[in-house]
Parts: sequence; C-alpha cells; structure tokens
Amino acid sequence: MDENRYAGFNLIGPLMNIVTVIMGVVAAYFLTIQSLKIELSAKAESAVVQTLDKKLNRIEVILTESVVSRDQFYEFTKDIEARLNRIELRLTQPTGEKRGDN
Repeated sequence: MDENRYAGFNLIGPLMNIVTVIMGVVAAYFLTIQSLKIELSAKAESAVVQTLDKKLNRIEVILTESVVSRDQFYEFTKDIEARLNRIELRLTQPTGEKRGDN
C-alpha cells in the first residue's frame, strides 16, 4: 500500500527533468535569436557609419579643393573694392554730354 501512495512521485521526477530540459532549450533558442539580432544591428550600424564617413571625406575633399585661403580671400576683396572704387570714380566724373557742352 505504501508503494501505491508514492507512485505519483516516481513520475514527477522524470517529468520535472523533461520540463527543465525543454525550458533550457527554449531559453537557448531565444538567447541565440537575441545575439543574432545584436550582431546584425552592429553590422548595420557599422555599415551606416562607414557610408557617412565616406560622404564626409568627399565633402572635406571638395571643401579643401574649392575653398580659398584667408589671404586669397583678403586679396580678392581688396581687388574687388579697388575695381568698385574705379567704377564709382568714373560714374561721378562729369562727361562732356552731362556738362552741357552742346
């Protein structure tokens, strides 16, 4: 009689082992999926960073090739100012027609 009373406990032990193994497999599955997601996102992020780096390098090259230095800009502004002064001088000088020498 005592054996019939403990018969249920003999089945619970192996059942608990099976449940534990199944839970371990499920946990391993989800951890593997999560680690794959993290790796893929890291690769995607590095690809985006590399693309942005290439674009920034192109912009830097364009800026260094097409932008003038401070000294060149200063000389350019002095030249433009001198030209504008000459034009203003010519416009302010009266010509023969404007003076009324008809």
